[in-house]
Amino acid sequence: MLILALAVNLFFSQGHQSSYKKLSALFNSYPENDERAMVYVNMYIDKAKNKHDLKKLIAGYEEAIYYSNTAERKLLYGDSAIVTALEYNDNDQISRAYLGKGIIYYYNIRNHKKALEEYIKAFNYSKISNDDYLKNKVIYHLGMVKEYLGYYDEASEHFMETANFFEKNMVLKNLHINTKLNHESGYLNSIYRLSKCYRNMRLYAKEDSLIDIGLKKLDTSDQHSLEYAYFQKGKGIQLIRKGQPAEALKHLRLAEDILNHMQDFASLATVNFYLGKLYWKAGRRTEAVLYLSKVDSIVNKFKYITPEIRASYEYLINDAKDSRNAKMQLYYTNQLLKADSIIINDFPKLSSKIKNQYDTERLTSEKNKLMKENHIGTILYLYSIAIGFGFIGYIVYQSIKKEKELTNRYDQLKDKVQNYKEELEKLNIPHVEDNAYRGNHDDRSLSEKQGEKGVVKDVFSVELIEEVKRNLIIFQEKKQFLKKNLKLPEAASLTGTNRTTLSYVINVHLDTTFTEYLKILRINYITNLMLEDKKYLNYKIDSLAEMCGMLNRQVFTRHFREINGMSPKDFMRKRNEELNQQ
Repeated sequence: MLILALAVNLFFSQGHQSSYKKLSALFNSYPENDERAMVYVNMYIDKAKNKHDLKKLIAGYEEAIYYSNTAERKLLYGDSAIVTALEYNDNDQISRAYLGKGIIYYYNIRNHKKALEEYIKAFNYSKISNDDYLKNKVIYHLGMVKEYLGYYDEASEHFMETANFFEKNMVLKNLHINTKLNHESGYLNSIYRLSKCYRNMRLYAKEDSLIDIGLKKLDTSDQHSLEYAYFQKGKGIQLIRKGQPAEALKHLRLAEDILNHMQDFASLATVNFYLGKLYWKAGRRTEAVLYLSKVDSIVNKFKYITPEIRASYEYLINDAKDSRNAKMQLYYTNQLLKADSIIINDFPKLSSKIKNQYDTERLTSEKNKLMKENHIGTILYLYSIAIGFGFIGYIVYQSIKKEKELTNRYDQLKDKVQNYKEELEKLNIPHVEDNAYRGNHDDRSLSEKQGEKGVVKDVFSVELIEEVKRNLIIFQEKKQFLKKNLKLPEAASLTGTNRTTLSYVINVHLDTTFTEYLKILRINYITNLMLEDKKYLNYKIDSLAEMCGMLNRQVFTRHFREINGMSPKDFMRKRNEELNQQ
């Protein structure tokens, strides 16, 4: 500390306080999370405040996030960055600030729901940005949350988009070395995450191809050690699937060393789980329990759990049973119950898939039995039962709450259908996120909206625009939007115009895109069919998708949820319930 104080005094005595660049050079010499750098970071922040240089102040808060060693302090600086960015009123800076706060929630606090909220805010501001790197960074992090929550098909679309962007830009000539490395890192992380999505979707050929591509590109590079560890981990898991445990062990051990050094504990937990699993199957119980216990340590320290690594507790419970260690069996049973409660809250899509011999009811029963056998006091025993009933009651309450919300959405949807028909007749189609099904339609006139956006006048004549609108009404009445693989040029031909004019009318006068326009028409059509004729409630999702011109059930389900706020299956179930009560 004395040396640091002398360095600070020397810095001021030499008059260096006027240079942002020299301050940056001083704190850049420290590693991430090193609070010693904060002396210089605070100087940077104070200087920016004194000069009311908001852009530099935002940069100072971003550096403070990087060097602070607690999640709480990082979050405080993250909030400061957002407030300053909003005052600065620059969409790029606002988007970066919200993204930064989301990253803190995701990596440091492990609150993935709050991370998603911040990422969505960042995405909304990035949509009107010219910074394509920022846009793709936001898209990547949104994909991360979707992958974590188990929405692998949607997450894969994010990673394909970002992989294409980073791959195209990382080979551009005359790039600054840091920019080149950032694009390379973006590409490698995108294809790695995409490979994980493919693995969970059981598209193993695609997964294997991406793992091989990543390892080949990293073979001659020492600049991306963390990404190298990710692909080594992926290769190890791939080899386990292919029945090559000895080779898998080599790759996983290599990944373990790098991840330990880089302190990436989330990835390390997964590696430890697979190493423990390999040793268990090889009959090397001591090594297996050692690695599986490391998973438990990471879960305790970072409150991090995924469905992939929860099986660690099943192995540890079995080991405790075999060793007749009732105390450890009780401990790991409690840990598994906690893990499942986190998964139920964090993984609504995956929680229903927790089907194994250690389901909640059996675990609770075994826990109570173990507590009796270990002569734990009556009060503690009753308290445990109360917690168990409380947990079950909470799950029941959440289920009832979810069903009530679903019923409300269904009732609102029915009320909006007629209004939505009228909107379609007027050809005033809103965006998907503001469509009339959700009751958020903007009733301002087109001229008012254009005035906000700075649009001066139409580039086409009023007569031509009105003609296209009339033709679109015919297009809708003839249900021509149901044609599969319908593209803008073909739709233009069907409406007696060209793609440029049609695109302009839809974008400017309907305030949407051609893709969104088709989506709303198709989902509205299917929804009306199911409301008007109950026979369609018995159709398979694939058949409904085919009827409205969509490519497959996955696309149909996703679009139905976007437009109607519920899945097709939930809608059909609620409609059947309503009809049965009549």
